[in-house]
Amino acid sequence: MAVTLDCLPAVRCRDITTIALTGTGSPVTVTGRVAGPDHGPAILVLGGISSGRVVADSETETGWWSHQVGPGRAIDTGTTRVLSFDFIGDELTPFPTTQDQARAILALADAAGIERFDIAGSSYGGMIALSLAALAPARVGKLLVISGAHRASAMAQAWRSIQRETVELALRLGDGEAGLDLARRLAMTTYRTPDELEDRFYNPRPGSRDENGIAAYLEARGRAYVQTMTPQRFLALSRSMDAHQVDLATLTAPVTYLAVAEDRLVPLDQMEEAAAATPRATLKTIHSRTGHDAFLTESAIVSETLTDFLKD
Repeated sequence: MAVTLDCLPAVRCRDITTIALTGTGSPVTVTGRVAGPDHGPAILVLGGISSGRVVADSETETGWWSHQVGPGRAIDTGTTRVLSFDFIGDELTPFPTTQDQARAILALADAAGIERFDIAGSSYGGMIALSLAALAPARVGKLLVISGAHRASAMAQAWRSIQRETVELALRLGDGEAGLDLARRLAMTTYRTPDELEDRFYNPRPGSRDENGIAAYLEARGRAYVQTMTPQRFLALSRSMDAHQVDLATLTAPVTYLAVAEDRLVPLDQMEEAAAATPRATLKTIHSRTGHDAFLTESAIVSETLTDFLKD
């Protein structure tokens, strides 16, 4: 089923809902979006667990990657079909694997009439991109993977396990949203670097956005998060990241890895490990004080990387 939307002027945009079969054979409803012309090259865009099908701005929505996707952007919706989707979450018990997410994407691509596509995936989306390339090599042209790898690092698993325990304890006490709020606050300290937080919050300028200090900043991020995420969905996607595994030696598509030297969730040595294990790989490393969130904050370098990636 497809529904045409009010997107930006001159940009065709439609939501698609279909049914996908997971690895266990269970059916699940999947919703995605196609923006851009009916014909031309196609690219799948995937982000972190908080992202979804709203990638580019529309007349009523703000896209999570609108700096990169839209008319005249690095991923130009005037010339390129952009496929995006809402991750499967707690619809599957105990959690969806990244391979389940890949199967959902293939069902959406079939419903949209897209046979072959490139992929730009960041964070959790980068994990899914690698799973999809391994699962359906004939469907994938090339991949750009930003701050994502073939497995979860031990430190990332440690941080996420504490976040999940916080949410699970809160659910047992009857206030899951409070637990999710606290889990998000902890997560924010792992996404960014100590240097950035020190500069912003040690002695903030009066009247600045950070004048109330780091505790107030984290409280705001936690409050905002519970408006868009449920505790159950968070737990499912967090477990999915920790269980992620891909045999990179099986990949046939070329992969460009973009690593952030200061990223503590997907550290540089893990990205180097992934590139070394991928038969056709290029590794590019950048520096960013925003660490794992660089794919959202470093608009210029990410745009340049995307432009080069799409030229090849």
